[in-house]
Amino acid sequence: MTISAFIGNIEWMTLPLPNGEAVYPGFCAYCRFNPEDYHDTLYHRIDVPLSAELARSVPKRRAEFLAGRYLARHVLEKLGINQFTLLSGQDRSPVWPENLCGSLSHNKDSVLCAIHRRSDVFSGVGVDVETLMSDDRAASLWPGIVGDEECQWLKGVDMPFCQALTLSFSAKESLFKAIYPSVQHYFDFLDAQITVLNQAQQIFELQLQTTLTPEFPTGRRFKGVYRMMANKVTTFLCLEPSKAV
Repeated sequence: MTISAFIGNIEWMTLPLPNGEAVYPGFCAYCRFNPEDYHDTLYHRIDVPLSAELARSVPKRRAEFLAGRYLARHVLEKLGINQFTLLSGQDRSPVWPENLCGSLSHNKDSVLCAIHRRSDVFSGVGVDVETLMSDDRAASLWPGIVGDEECQWLKGVDMPFCQALTLSFSAKESLFKAIYPSVQHYFDFLDAQITVLNQAQQIFELQLQTTLTPEFPTGRRFKGVYRMMANKVTTFLCLEPSKAV
């Protein structure tokens, strides 16, 4: 098995911030990988440790993990940090180098990663990539993703419901990844609600329905951007810590 057969070329992405006045101040990259070309020996070739816990997981999980770490290493190199091994904390979230904010996501054959230097203007970042749900899955899964009012709102946008629900799911995943390092506890999909979906500018807005911490009260809003990619949707949210409700 070769690395080039497993991991495709890296695509570097320039992401606008929702205010339209600037672009993401870090680096963001996307790549595809081939699960059928995965083998455990690739961990050694890429010099990523295969933990005992990970070794007990299914091959699909091991392939996704390796692809994510491979991409994160290349993004970190853009920030001058070479050969860094991205480990997981006790909560299984990535442990980024000091003074850096990062986010990593994968689906069955794609990986997305964004990293920037922490500043007074930008702190957390969240990215997510999801395969579009089928109509049947959307009809079955929506109660765990959106509330009744939010569901009706999504059905009213000019987009197939399965696509709108996948976008909502992904946006909430990106929000979670952006603010979890600050709140340090889990919260539910229903604790945030999508309130704006601008298809012309590909911007979404989420509003907290629950107070998570004093810094993240009920009603606080967050803007992000999204992209539709064939049968996938990607979402991106960069947190502005100085911006309150």
